[in-house]
Amino acid sequence: MKRLQLLKLIAGIVFTLMCITLFFAYPFIFIVAVMPQQVPFTIGGIPANELDAEHIFMMLAFAVSFSFYTYALYLFKNLLGMFLKKKIFHTDVIKNLLQTGKAILIGYLIYICSGIIYVIIAKSYIGFEISGYTLLIPMLGLFFMVLGDVLLTAKTMKENDLSV
Repeated sequence: MKRLQLLKLIAGIVFTLMCITLFFAYPFIFIVAVMPQQVPFTIGGIPANELDAEHIFMMLAFAVSFSFYTYALYLFKNLLGMFLKKKIFHTDVIKNLLQTGKAILIGYLIYICSGIIYVIIAKSYIGFEISGYTLLIPMLGLFFMVLGDVLLTAKTMKENDLSV
């Protein structure tokens, strides 16, 4: 149980840091879009007043994607709390697992699709690069969804008086 408590603590700290980041990200994107001359530093090596609509679109898409990842971490943190209470086969556990997986996949799709659109619009070519991140994140989302399905099947078997 100490590992579970440690994982919940780490998830809580990371979730808090992600929320703080989001708290500042959306207003910052708004300021860059509306009043870029008020931003005194460069963003990605480009002065804020020289950023075009494509860059602002990318920043917004990344923030939305990050929001889905933050929501997934929130669900995961709640899931760990249920595990600490020994609610393994509870309906909310299964629901949170499925929603966590979906949130990760939606955030990933927003991130990938916005990157592809940006490359097509800004760079005028079609390209896609496969890396470890490209494959790891959707696998993580699918893992949570499969784990939810496994627990749903186990719960159904348990309710039917079959041994798991």
